[in-house]
Amino acid sequence: MGELRHVGNCVGCSQTNPSSLGVQVSVTPDGAEGRVRFSRDAEGAPGLVHGGLLATLADEVMGHVSHGGNAVRVTAEMTIRYLRPTPTETDLCCRASVVEASGRRFRVRAIITTAGDEDELELAAAQATYVVLRADDR
Repeated sequence: MGELRHVGNCVGCSQTNPSSLGVQVSVTPDGAEGRVRFSRDAEGAPGLVHGGLLATLADEVMGHVSHGGNAVRVTAEMTIRYLRPTPTETDLCCRASVVEASGRRFRVRAIITTAGDEDELELAAAQATYVVLRADDR
Protein backbone atom coordinates (compact mmCIF):
# COMPACT_ATOMS: atom_id res chain seq x y z
CA MET A 1 0.00 0.00 0.00
CA GLY A 2 1.39 3.43 -0.94
CA GLU A 3 1.96 6.47 1.27
CA LEU A 4 -1.18 8.18 2.49
CA ARG A 5 -1.71 11.84 1.52
CA HIS A 6 -4.11 14.65 2.47
CA VAL A 7 -7.20 14.48 0.25
CA GLY A 8 -8.10 17.25 -2.17
CA ASN A 9 -11.75 16.88 -1.18
CA CYS A 10 -11.05 17.87 2.46
CA VAL A 11 -14.07 19.43 4.18
CA GLY A 12 -11.81 21.98 5.85
CA CYS A 13 -9.58 23.31 3.09
CA SER A 14 -10.76 22.04 -0.31
CA GLN A 15 -11.26 24.73 -2.92
CA THR A 16 -13.44 22.37 -5.04
CA ASN A 17 -15.66 20.61 -2.47
CA PRO A 18 -18.88 22.68 -2.23
CA SER A 19 -19.29 21.62 1.42
CA SER A 20 -15.79 22.78 2.37
CA LEU A 21 -15.23 25.58 4.87
CA GLY A 22 -12.75 27.00 2.36
CA VAL A 23 -9.93 27.55 4.85
CA GLN A 24 -6.91 28.87 2.96
CA VAL A 25 -3.95 27.15 4.63
CA SER A 26 -0.27 27.85 4.09
CA VAL A 27 2.81 26.38 5.72
CA THR A 28 4.95 29.00 7.47
CA PRO A 29 8.51 28.83 8.85
CA ASP A 30 7.02 28.48 12.37
CA GLY A 31 4.15 26.10 11.54
CA ALA A 32 0.99 26.86 9.56
CA GLU A 33 -1.53 29.65 9.06
CA GLY A 34 -5.12 29.50 7.90
CA ARG A 35 -7.52 32.23 6.91
CA VAL A 36 -11.28 32.12 6.52
CA ARG A 37 -14.39 34.27 6.76
CA PHE A 38 -17.54 32.55 7.99
CA SER A 39 -20.84 33.82 6.61
CA ARG A 40 -24.13 34.00 8.50
CA ASP A 41 -24.70 30.38 7.40
CA ALA A 42 -22.09 29.46 10.06
CA GLU A 43 -24.12 30.85 12.98
CA GLY A 44 -24.52 29.05 16.26
CA ALA A 45 -25.96 31.88 18.33
CA PRO A 46 -27.39 34.85 16.39
CA GLY A 47 -24.57 36.68 14.63
CA LEU A 48 -21.86 34.43 16.10
CA VAL A 49 -19.79 31.64 14.52
CA HIS A 50 -20.68 28.16 15.78
CA GLY A 51 -17.94 26.95 18.15
CA GLY A 52 -17.64 23.63 16.32
CA LEU A 53 -16.59 25.49 13.18
CA LEU A 54 -13.89 27.35 15.11
CA ALA A 55 -12.67 23.98 16.42
CA THR A 56 -12.62 22.67 12.84
CA LEU A 57 -10.63 25.72 11.73
CA ALA A 58 -8.05 25.15 14.47
CA ASP A 59 -7.87 21.40 13.75
CA GLU A 60 -7.38 22.00 10.03
CA VAL A 61 -4.55 24.48 10.52
CA MET A 62 -2.82 22.54 13.31
CA GLY A 63 -2.92 19.43 11.13
CA HIS A 64 -0.96 21.25 8.42
CA VAL A 65 2.19 21.98 10.41
CA SER A 66 5.30 20.47 8.84
CA HIS A 67 5.81 17.25 10.75
CA GLY A 68 5.83 14.00 8.82
CA GLY A 69 6.00 15.65 5.40
CA ASN A 70 2.87 15.21 3.31
CA ALA A 71 1.75 12.09 5.13
CA VAL A 72 -1.78 12.03 6.51
CA ARG A 73 -2.03 12.82 10.19
CA VAL A 74 -5.05 12.22 12.40
CA THR A 75 -6.13 14.05 15.53
CA ALA A 76 -5.64 11.93 18.65
CA GLU A 77 -6.79 14.58 21.14
CA MET A 78 -7.81 18.23 20.98
CA THR A 79 -8.91 20.91 23.42
CA ILE A 80 -10.14 24.39 22.61
CA ARG A 81 -10.75 27.36 24.84
CA TYR A 82 -13.15 30.00 23.56
CA LEU A 83 -11.88 33.38 24.72
CA ARG A 84 -14.66 35.60 23.36
CA PRO A 85 -17.64 35.35 21.00
CA THR A 86 -16.68 35.36 17.31
CA PRO A 87 -18.93 37.35 14.99
CA THR A 88 -19.81 36.03 11.54
CA GLU A 89 -18.65 38.06 8.53
CA THR A 90 -15.27 38.61 10.21
CA ASP A 91 -11.89 37.79 8.64
CA LEU A 92 -10.19 35.21 10.86
CA CYS A 93 -6.61 33.99 11.09
CA CYS A 94 -5.44 30.82 12.82
CA ARG A 95 -1.71 30.36 13.49
CA ALA A 96 -0.32 27.01 14.64
CA SER A 97 3.08 25.73 15.72
CA VAL A 98 4.56 22.48 17.01
CA VAL A 99 5.12 22.34 20.77
CA GLU A 100 6.87 18.96 20.86
CA ALA A 101 7.37 15.92 18.65
CA SER A 102 8.32 12.31 19.31
CA GLY A 103 8.34 9.81 16.48
CA ARG A 104 5.00 9.87 14.69
CA ARG A 105 3.24 11.85 17.48
CA PHE A 106 3.41 15.61 17.76
CA ARG A 107 1.69 18.24 19.88
CA VAL A 108 0.57 21.54 18.38
CA ARG A 109 -0.93 24.77 19.69
CA ALA A 110 -2.94 27.38 17.81
CA ILE A 111 -4.54 30.74 18.32
CA ILE A 112 -7.48 32.11 16.34
CA THR A 113 -7.59 35.89 15.97
CA THR A 114 -9.34 38.52 13.92
CA ALA A 115 -7.35 39.25 10.77
CA GLY A 116 -6.58 42.29 8.73
CA ASP A 117 -6.22 44.91 11.41
CA GLU A 118 -3.49 46.04 13.77
CA ASP A 119 -5.60 45.31 16.86
CA GLU A 120 -6.02 41.55 16.41
CA LEU A 121 -8.40 40.12 18.99
CA GLU A 122 -7.66 36.65 20.37
CA LEU A 123 -10.85 34.64 19.96
CA ALA A 124 -9.89 31.03 20.73
CA ALA A 125 -6.86 28.94 21.67
CA ALA A 126 -6.40 25.24 20.94
CA GLN A 127 -3.97 22.39 21.58
CA ALA A 128 -3.92 19.01 19.92
CA THR A 129 -1.95 15.81 19.57
CA TYR A 130 -1.61 14.31 16.10
CA VAL A 131 -0.33 10.97 14.84
CA VAL A 132 1.22 10.57 11.39
CA LEU A 133 -0.42 7.57 9.72
CA ARG A 134 1.35 4.83 7.86
CA ALA A 135 -0.41 2.89 5.13
CA ASP A 136 -0.51 -0.22 7.34
CA ASP A 137 -2.36 1.68 10.12
CA ARG A 138 -5.65 1.46 8.23
